[in-house]
Order: sequence, then C-alpha cells, then structure tokens
Amino acid sequence: MKRKIIKQANQAYTLTLPIDWVRQNNLDKKESEVEVNLADKNLIITNPREVSLKKAKIEVNNYGERMISRVVNAFYAKGVDELELVSKKDISSILNKQFHENLGYALVSQEGDSYIIKDVGGSNYGELDEIFKRVFQMILLFYDSAIRDVFGVEKETLESNNSRDEEINKFCLYLERAISKMSYPDPINGRVLFAYSFALEKIGDEIHRLWRTNIKYKVKKTPALKELLELSNKGLSMAFESYYGHKPEMAEEIMKIRDRVREKSMNLLKLDATTARFVRHCVKIVEDAGDLSHLTLIRTLGG
Repeated sequence: MKRKIIKQANQAYTLTLPIDWVRQNNLDKKESEVEVNLADKNLIITNPREVSLKKAKIEVNNYGERMISRVVNAFYAKGVDELELVSKKDISSILNKQFHENLGYALVSQEGDSYIIKDVGGSNYGELDEIFKRVFQMILLFYDSAIRDVFGVEKETLESNNSRDEEINKFCLYLERAISKMSYPDPINGRVLFAYSFALEKIGDEIHRLWRTNIKYKVKKTPALKELLELSNKGLSMAFESYYGHKPEMAEEIMKIRDRVREKSMNLLKLDATTARFVRHCVKIVEDAGDLSHLTLIRTLGG
C-alpha cells in the first residue's frame, strides 16, 4: 500500500500507519511506541512488544490427505496463528494426525464445513538462536546414530527410523515458524536464516533416506564405506562449528572435505545398486553441509 509523507517543521516528516495494523498490534493507546529501522531503500516498522496475530483461510475440498498436510505445514511455517480450512468431507482425523508435526497447533472448532486451527502452545519465539542450535544438534545426533547403527548392531527398524525423522521434521518446521514470527531489522538476515533452516530439514531427510536404505536392503559394509560416512559426518559437524564458533573461514576446509567425499565415492558408486544409492545420500549430506557454510558466510561477513 502507498502512504503519503507530510513535511513538518525542522525538516521532519510524518507518515500515517494503517489502522488495522495498529489495532492488531494493540498500539491504539497513548504513548505507544514502534521500532523503526533502515535497510537500504526500506523503512521497517515493527511492534517490539509482541508478535502480531496472523490468520488465514483456504478451501481444501479437492485435496487428498498428503496435500492437506502440506498446506497445514506451509501455513504453520509461515507463522499463521489461526487457520480456517473449509472442506465438505470430514478431515478431523487427518488434522489430528497432522498435529504431531506441528508444535502448538490444535483443532479448536469444527462447525459444518469449517475447521478452525489455532496455535495454543503459547510459545516464546524470542529465543530463536537456542531453537536453531537445538535443531542443528538434533540433526548431528541423527547422523551419529545412523553411522553407529549401520556399522554396529543394526537394531533400527523402519518404524523407529520414521519416528526419528518425524521428530526432526517437527522441530525444523518449528524453527521455520519461529523465523517467520520474528521481525528482523535486516530483512536479508531473515531470508538467510529461513534458507538455513530449510537446508537443515533437507539434510535430516537425506540422513533418514540413508539409514532407511540400509534397514531395507542391508548395504555391504566395507572400511571404505565407513570412512566415507565418517568424512561426510565430519563436514556436517564442521558446518555447525563454523556457525556457532563464529569461524566462517572454516568454509574452505568444509569444501575440501566435500571434494574428498565426492572423489572417494566414485569407486563405491560402481558397486551394487543398493550401495550406490546409500553412497549418493552420503555425498548429498556433505554437499548440503557445504551450502550451510555458504549461508554462514552470507550472514556473518560484513557489508
């Protein structure tokens, strides 16, 4: 929307705020304050006291269960607090199953074709860095556990592995939601963090697929394959250290590890189809770790 600026005395200018935004953020009181930040050509006005309530509505009559789940996840990650789904068919069981992936979401009302979902968790999204760190550590533990199981007793089942993956995805979605809910003085920072969280989710999915491949097909274990996994895992661990140790210069070493994994994987890719599939997941994990280091550079370097 466009707004006119009005010149005042002493070279000052005033700008009116949309009344709906003011009321939504409880700013229509005396001496209310907002935070104003400059970002290149943008002037960003935020409410520093609380996160504004977001609502959305969508018709899902022609959607199957998987698509409904994806829609709910998308609105959840976008930071929507109240979501209304309209469906002529009963989707309550689909939604209640879906909420295992969405921390805080619950079906609070069902009248006719309308299903109202609200965030009843009362989460504090202010501790974004702690949420981010926890998700990253969960993924590191996921990969460590996969390597120990694949080259150990191999007790993991498809069901338990799926449960681990769902837990990772749940917290990745929560992280994406937290980023969407926060207001960033620097919009680039917000976009980089969201890309980072999405990359973490992709890495979790690759670890899940790698582990699942071994559970279903029993990959042939060799010292070369174990070395490849441990090298890939090292690259991912270094991506974490680069971010939280404030060492963006480690990006070069992560790239070297990625190149070594690519080179060592070539001989293993010539083996049976199951091993080749397993190796591709291993390579993709360290390649995504390299992408993480690139995003770390974008966020930490000045300019």
